[in-house]
Amino acid sequence: MSRWPRGTVMAHLAADDRETLIGLGRVVAYGVGEVLIREGGPETTALLITSGCVKVFGGAEDGATVLLALRVHGELVGEISALDGQPRSATVVAVRPTVTRVLTAAAFRSFLRESPTASEVVQRSVAGKLRGATRHRIDSSSGTATVRLARTLDNLVRSYARTVPEGLRIDVPLSHADLAALAGISDASVQRALRSLRAAGAVATKYRGVIVREPGILRAIGGQSGWPTADETLLPGVPTPRGPRPPRPKRPPLEPGPPRAEPATGPYCAPLTAHGPAPAAPAAPDEDGPLSETG
Repeated sequence: MSRWPRGTVMAHLAADDRETLIGLGRVVAYGVGEVLIREGGPETTALLITSGCVKVFGGAEDGATVLLALRVHGELVGEISALDGQPRSATVVAVRPTVTRVLTAAAFRSFLRESPTASEVVQRSVAGKLRGATRHRIDSSSGTATVRLARTLDNLVRSYARTVPEGLRIDVPLSHADLAALAGISDASVQRALRSLRAAGAVATKYRGVIVREPGILRAIGGQSGWPTADETLLPGVPTPRGPRPPRPKRPPLEPGPPRAEPATGPYCAPLTAHGPAPAAPAAPDEDGPLSETG
């Protein structure tokens, strides 16, 4: 079994390309909290992580830092600047003792020219990172806190999972603040969302770590990979956002009623007055005279 995590550049390279790439760089080690790459820096080296784990940060306009991604051993960082010669686009900090192979831009580009298969692997890696950044922007900008966290954990487990007896452990150190930054929610929302995911049976939490017990439930809650959006009747404890109310059906127009009859006239249709019916008009005399009592 390969020592390189699945999905990384080193896992996809051929054995001879791996040995060549490792041999090109000089070894540089970093302690926890040390900066490997600083945003805006002019350096154009590419760094291959051979052990450890790093976090990638971007600077916001208000001076805050935003956690963009995690990178583990077997992955490249800084390869964009090595390819295009532009300043660094993000800051990379070690979160574990980390060992790298630092490659000059010239050596890195020469390696890719001489090995078309390696060049294709690196191109797919860069495209995957761009695709992941786009997906992350979409996932972290819509849905409830529970849905956003489920999507974030699903993405992490696809790349950094390690099988343990309880399920799949995300094998990178993650604090609540880290999860909040990746999911685009607050620290308090992370705690509430984790409670919901635990109640649904999707995850279990350990110190600075998350174990995914049921990946299917996690993806169902996140609404990814063709799974339906979570239904609180099927997944107790997970709030389901209310959708927009359907528009009310329009009432059919009222049909015109029968025409109103003209008010009747005559002695028995006289209008009422405040003291009773108005007196009737005197009857017209009978042309044949009054009826006799005997007929």
